[in-house]
Amino acid sequence: MAEHPRTLAMTGLLAAGFALGVTALTLKVADGAHSALDTALSTATGFLFLLAGAVAHVRRPANPIGVLIALAGVAVFLEDLQFTPDPVLYTIAVPLRAASGPVIAHLVLAFPHGRLRSRWERLLVAASYLVVFGLGVLGLLFGDDPRDLLAVSAGHAGHGIADRVLELTATAISLGVIIVLLYRWLTGRLPQRRLLSPVIAIALSGALASGVGTALGDGHPLSEPLLQVYRILFCLWPLAFLAGVLRARVGNAEMIRLLLERDGTGLAALVQDDEVWKDSRSIDALNAAAGLVLDNQRLTAELEQRLAEVRASRARLVAAGDEERRRLERDLHDGAQQRLVSVVLLLRMTGRRYGGALPAEVRALLSGTVDELQTAITELRELARGIRPAILTEAGLVAAVRSLADRIPMEVALTVGTVPRLDAAVEATAYFVASEALTNALKHARTDDVVVRIAVEGAELRVEVRDAGVGGASLEGGTGLAGLRDRVEALGGELHVTSDDGGTTVRAAIPLRT
Repeated sequence: MAEHPRTLAMTGLLAAGFALGVTALTLKVADGAHSALDTALSTATGFLFLLAGAVAHVRRPANPIGVLIALAGVAVFLEDLQFTPDPVLYTIAVPLRAASGPVIAHLVLAFPHGRLRSRWERLLVAASYLVVFGLGVLGLLFGDDPRDLLAVSAGHAGHGIADRVLELTATAISLGVIIVLLYRWLTGRLPQRRLLSPVIAIALSGALASGVGTALGDGHPLSEPLLQVYRILFCLWPLAFLAGVLRARVGNAEMIRLLLERDGTGLAALVQDDEVWKDSRSIDALNAAAGLVLDNQRLTAELEQRLAEVRASRARLVAAGDEERRRLERDLHDGAQQRLVSVVLLLRMTGRRYGGALPAEVRALLSGTVDELQTAITELRELARGIRPAILTEAGLVAAVRSLADRIPMEVALTVGTVPRLDAAVEATAYFVASEALTNALKHARTDDVVVRIAVEGAELRVEVRDAGVGGASLEGGTGLAGLRDRVEALGGELHVTSDDGGTTVRAAIPLRT
């Protein structure tokens, strides 16, 4: 809705500006007091402002900067209406003889956003409009030109004072505008500097040429050439504004850097930066890039949530498996194992009580049965210990690993740091890492020397089993080590296996759990 009235205003400015441009050109040519170069430069300046304003509006219709640029062109042509012989038109034109000054000050301070952002900028622009037009009316009241219909006193002194004050005010306003521009350039980001650089360069060069030419005086041979340089630079100024509008796009590196800031502040700052994003092509690029970033963040959040759910599920499976191991170990110990022990005791009692009355064959059979049952009990006890040794539950990880090392027919060097009682799942996982690594060394390493190290380091329990065997161990395939890796990773840990001709090293790092 805001763009439609602005488009109508732009259309009206362009139509009025074209008509005023033709009129101003006609008046200056008819006046005869102006050189061809001066006439050509002033006319070209006004039309270039109109053209730059039209292009800026088409390029960035949501930004009022295009209207301000076109308004500067209209103001340039309004100044030349003072050369009319018509008294009515002259009376209207005299207060506007410096109309381009406050408009251009407004344009420069509002560029490239299209609005004044600080109180000081608004005060400076308001003062320029008030002083310039106020002094214009004062000069009209005290003018001595016969075309002046509102002159109340033909006082040359009053007219001269108004002109002098007008010159000083224009100088002060120009100086203030240049200071604000320099401050904005020095404190701005790289995209803003790129936009302001052409405007500042022409402003400084024009101010320098005009100031030096005025200071040298009308009689100096360099005065007129310097003023011509100023007029040429002023003619190029609309192109500087247009270049800024056309370059109002952020660089790829700046876009990537800001969009990848995960806290969103960079993206928010970029969206609010009008000189960068109120451009149709740039806004499309921003929408596409922001969409990709937001989609990536959403997918990353979903993936992290899924991973957390998978880790929690695996941890629950490990805990459930450990609980089932404990239940099975208790059932074997308190059930089948105890019953077999009872049967052995009964058979031994039977042999002692009735052995003399039994045939030799029966006594041999009875003795063999007892031996077989004893072997079965031993194997059942080992099976229960492999499922989950009772000592692990009762005495902890260190005692269980030490008991395991004592039973292994190898030289096991056990190094243990300060290891307190830990979470049951952590202790069980660490025990089975040591058990599997020792079993593999016994079966495949072809060595009698194994080193086992257990220690708590920081927030992790570390288990290392190292042998000097032939190597060949691997986590790939369906080996026991692969299953251990899954178990360790289910608790958020890591399992690494290094195996070569110098031996095999199994390292596990398991986060402590409270």
